[in-house]
Amino acid sequence: MNHKTKFQETDIINIVIAGTAGQGVITIKRLIEFAAHDSNCQSIFGSEMHGLAQREGAITSHTRYQKILSHNVRKNLYSPSICYGGADLYLGFEPSEVLRRAQFASERTIFCINSRTIPPILVAAKMDEYPKLETIEKILKEISNNVFFINATEMALDHFDDAQKMNMIMLGFAVASGSIPFIKIDDYKNVIKRELRQPDMNIKAFDLGYEKGKEVFG
Repeated sequence: MNHKTKFQETDIINIVIAGTAGQGVITIKRLIEFAAHDSNCQSIFGSEMHGLAQREGAITSHTRYQKILSHNVRKNLYSPSICYGGADLYLGFEPSEVLRRAQFASERTIFCINSRTIPPILVAAKMDEYPKLETIEKILKEISNNVFFINATEMALDHFDDAQKMNMIMLGFAVASGSIPFIKIDDYKNVIKRELRQPDMNIKAFDLGYEKGKEVFG
């Protein structure tokens, strides 16, 4: 699969989001689901891990949706969890956390990854070593050819003086990849206005990521 792959409306779309606690993993997961609902997707499921990790601890969520249910009930969405190898999109807010749950990816997966690292506590305590980004990229490219890094944290600091806007930049970037089909951009923006503080700034961050994605994905 490449980033130009076309989805059918009866396809189940599978998204893994990984990062560290405090980066907005669950916020982005729910925003996608709310926008999918507003875009009239007929089935939307998700699973999330929260309250289980201290700040900067590992956290992962799954989002799954289906625009139109299939006449073949066996092809419809019933479970909130993605099977190993089932991700269409892997949205990573921290590079090493993408590796931690790489079993959900396959050759069809598009990786959209923030390149800014947050070393875990064992690395900070000099009890372990953080892998080089080149090493992470090499490992992921053994799974899929579609591995894309941007430094969304740096972009968020440069444009908004707010590192937290990284997650919205990454969402816009992923939307531009074509790997979150059938959800209208206006529905993302309406959800942002409805659900988030600082909606204007968050929409600007989303647009910034989307424009960066158009440069990368065409």
